[in-house]
Amino acid sequence: MRSKPEYKKMLKMKVFIALFCFIASILCKAQTPEKEYLVQFGELITIKSSILKETRDIWVYLPPNYHDTYHQPARYPVLYILDGDIHFHSLSGLVQILGAGLNGTYVIPEMIVIAIPNTNRTRDLAPTILDNNDSSTNSYSYKNKKGLNFLKFIRDELIPKVDSSYRTANYRTFIGQSLGGLTVINALQTIPETFNAYVAIEPSLWWDDKVLLKRVKDYFNRSDLKGKTFFLAQANTLNKKDSVNLHFESIKEMLTILETRNRSNLKWKYRFYESDNHASVALAGEYDALRFIFEKFHASLDNIFGPKNLEAHYIRLSEELKTNIAPPERVVQRFGQVALSNQKYDLAQEYFQMNIQYYPNSASAFGDMGNLMHTKGLNTKALEYYKNALSFDLDNKYLADKIKSLKKE
Repeated sequence: MRSKPEYKKMLKMKVFIALFCFIASILCKAQTPEKEYLVQFGELITIKSSILKETRDIWVYLPPNYHDTYHQPARYPVLYILDGDIHFHSLSGLVQILGAGLNGTYVIPEMIVIAIPNTNRTRDLAPTILDNNDSSTNSYSYKNKKGLNFLKFIRDELIPKVDSSYRTANYRTFIGQSLGGLTVINALQTIPETFNAYVAIEPSLWWDDKVLLKRVKDYFNRSDLKGKTFFLAQANTLNKKDSVNLHFESIKEMLTILETRNRSNLKWKYRFYESDNHASVALAGEYDALRFIFEKFHASLDNIFGPKNLEAHYIRLSEELKTNIAPPERVVQRFGQVALSNQKYDLAQEYFQMNIQYYPNSASAFGDMGNLMHTKGLNTKALEYYKNALSFDLDNKYLADKIKSLKKE
């Protein structure tokens, strides 16, 4: 126990620090204009839900290229994440690094991230809730109607709102951790048509005497889930003193069901993270899940040669994921630019023509072909392509300067 002088000294120090921080914040506000934020990350939309009978905030991340006018406006797969206020920034950053082509990555598609923050976490995410009229302390004796409403809200209100507000593609991924992971498995069982891929990280399958495990015990034997993907992540939550760990063993039971009672054609993967705990596993699990879901997305110059092979690659991927995935414009452009830099003009022309075919309203596609023609000394054709390009991006100074320069030659 501290003496009174020590306590008073510590109290004065705390008051001083609090006062210092308060004054510093005022000075910073006075000296820094409001618009001097370094980064504006994402946007906020609100939905007045008639199903939930409340207004919900939704956080939205759009890919860096979403508002690009030089390339043809694209449609993007959508990733829905529960506990959105916790995972939004880290997951969006991960999606950006893997999908936006930074340093030529393109290992997953560019994606929109929809983060759903909590208002009442247990009410929304639990498949059952405690019956207060039951004297038994372990009774969760009825379905959580509000939890079912939450899934209905996502399916019937949130997804239509997102699809009508943004350029979305017909591919959705649903991610949740802990109680959110339980919700993901609940959705896979009750509304499997809503999402294409399901990611459950450290799901709380122990909930209500393993009620969800009991429900899915025969589900994978009697359901056809061809074209669906499921990723199950488990952290090392075992303690040395544990003789029984209900949470850990429940996830293992889910794994056993997938291994031994599964004729659903579901594409699935389980991964155990020995060095992570219940909280720290989130980002590692999200990374591995996205790499698994889109494991065949990446097109490499090392193993794919020529536009026909590149096109065939995405046709096969579309068949596997049960959705239409065209060769991404920036990927095709990169292949063409590499060919152009190596003076393989015929090959470059095939790639650039491929982009014009798939993206006929792209200034970039016509601009690349103009660059090729200019390099080959075919200035009349180059001028024609540049003019076509400028018609799709009227304020593009680069294209306007190219046209002006060619007219002088």
